Amino acid sequence: MKLCVNWLPVTPALTRDLAASIERAGLWGLGIGDSPHYGEVYAACADALGATSRIAVCTSVTNPVTRHASVHVSAARTFAAAYPGRFTLGIGRGDSAVRTFGLRPASTALLDDTLRQVRDGVPAVRMLVAASGPAAAAVAGRRADGVIAGVGADPATLAAIRAAATAGRAGNSSGERAGVTPPAAPSPSSSAGVEVWASVRLAVAPSAAGVPALRRRLVPRAVSASHFAFSGGLDGKNVPDEFRDVMRSRYATYDYAWHGRSATSPNSAMFADRPDIEDYLLDRFAVFGPAEECRRRLTELSRHVDGIYLSLLFEDVLEQFELVTGLFRPDELEPGPGGGGAVASAVTAVAGGAHA
Repeated sequence: MKLCVNWLPVTPALTRDLAASIERAGLWGLGIGDSPHYGEVYAACADALGATSRIAVCTSVTNPVTRHASVHVSAARTFAAAYPGRFTLGIGRGDSAVRTFGLRPASTALLDDTLRQVRDGVPAVRMLVAASGPAAAAVAGRRADGVIAGVGADPATLAAIRAAATAGRAGNSSGERAGVTPPAAPSPSSSAGVEVWASVRLAVAPSAAGVPALRRRLVPRAVSASHFAFSGGLDGKNVPDEFRDVMRSRYATYDYAWHGRSATSPNSAMFADRPDIEDYLLDRFAVFGPAEECRRRLTELSRHVDGIYLSLLFEDVLEQFELVTGLFRPDELEPGPGGGGAVASAVTAVAGGAHA
């Protein structure tokens, strides 16, 4: 199983500490978000890569609006030379990093052209495209190595994203010239070499008594994730009909000043009078509860995708990560592309039968 921890760079020191912990635990990698509310994404990637020797480090994700293609090319070239095979450019049309400044997300044409320029400039760089609908997924299939599917843990919508990316790959007659070639040994779940990664919010409760508090903290995170997933519309997203009108009207009030944060905010109260919608969003966009439940849900999700991005609670990320390391045995995890090797003895089985 490939697992990447998703992270917004609060401080350089914490980024380095988290990256080193991820490497010791034997996980695949670290994804670093591009947000004006946190540290600079490429500086944070340099911090993480410099603190480790094996894990993959990915922008998750940047965009072609607030950063010109030349910026992405220079960064990718630098990391490819200094850390061969370990850097992945994750890029999308833009969300909070764009809308916070009153800008609009990139068109799919601009996204496509930016990917082309990066591929031409740094042929060896691995690229993933954030997509919540078929248009961006098709761009991913045409120009990149895979998709970060921003649609939660819904198998039907993940399958639709994979189908759109695969169609984009199949329709790209210049795929080989663009540097997009299937891996030598693609995952059994990948189609034509197009990787599909899920993205969920994860919080592990030390005991059942802690689950209600985690739920309250995850509500605004699930709202943020769902707002991105559904910003292009609800059609084709497998959303229950009875929720659609309420969701459309309330997403119009979404406050980007609170994007991705766990605190009490206008976003956290968006569906306070509709606990049925809150439960739906939490079930689709978050995995939380005791270790056994988190392990069960991630294992099930892994059957539909090639890897999973795990966004932890940033306010106590190191404490949460210690709980995450107990979810899977080292032999169940695929280490980063820098090589294998022993992992820390701290990665232990969860007591009480989590591995039964």
